[in-house]
Amino acid sequence: MDEQNKQIEPVVCSVPAETKPRRPVRHMIWAVCLIAFALMLLGSLLGVLVYFLLIRVFAITDGATLFALEYFTCIGEVFTVLLYTLLCEKPIFRSFGPRAREWGGGNTPKLFGLGLLAGFGMNALCVLLAWLHGDLVLSVGAFRPLYLLFALVCVLIQSVSEELMMRGYVMGAIRQRYPLWVAVAVNALFFGALHLLNNGITVLSFANIVLFGLFMSFVMIKLKSLWFCIAAHTAWNYSQSIFFGLPNSGIVSEGSFFHLEAARDSVFYSAAFGVEGSITTALVNLAAALLILLVLRIRQKPEA
Repeated sequence: MDEQNKQIEPVVCSVPAETKPRRPVRHMIWAVCLIAFALMLLGSLLGVLVYFLLIRVFAITDGATLFALEYFTCIGEVFTVLLYTLLCEKPIFRSFGPRAREWGGGNTPKLFGLGLLAGFGMNALCVLLAWLHGDLVLSVGAFRPLYLLFALVCVLIQSVSEELMMRGYVMGAIRQRYPLWVAVAVNALFFGALHLLNNGITVLSFANIVLFGLFMSFVMIKLKSLWFCIAAHTAWNYSQSIFFGLPNSGIVSEGSFFHLEAARDSVFYSAAFGVEGSITTALVNLAAALLILLVLRIRQKPEA
């Protein structure tokens, strides 16, 4: 055969196929929930130790102060979730701090203030409807500004712990491995499950807590602002329990500004669980979630 007519066969190089980066097992749903539960358990133990230490050192016997300190015990959970994310989930840890975003989004004082207004307004609307319907009889108690400020700090700590854990760690870790809707659904259901042992819990009140978790998740998606979530959560719990004196997740304050003299069950109010057990809270949470999605969709439309 002529050398010139020889066909030169191509040399085939064995190149390893590109492999996808391995995603950590710790971002699987079961692992995230297990880690979150462990962090909450360890944090609760630390918080209880701090609680009894404060009672012993300062000889606290006042029922209202002891009630507020129950919120303060969540300081242990704040510590555990911050430590874990700092060591193992640095991108999530960085999302907790101040940061600017488009259209005023992110963790900013402005959005923290708007969160306070949103949480207080949503709860006040539910209370107002129940009062107008004749389901509540309220009286004004003694004005104790120092106690009200102390209770606000304690409620803030409790809200920080839950939002860092749910909308911060749980949602942030799951969305790194799964679609966004999975992260939203899991963190909202997990958030609701944490309240299943509360006094007076019902199917409707559980659904309302899940809906509130969905609203907070939409805030995180659209505003990227954990501070808004913390502020809204704080204002909701504080206004309901410390300001209006109603059950907050089934727990009643002894040092509230208003005092609940009488209450009855209706679609606007649950005598056992407060406004969180009413259909109005479900509608308010749904309206808030739809409003933030609608407003931000309009804001994000390109100019003609």
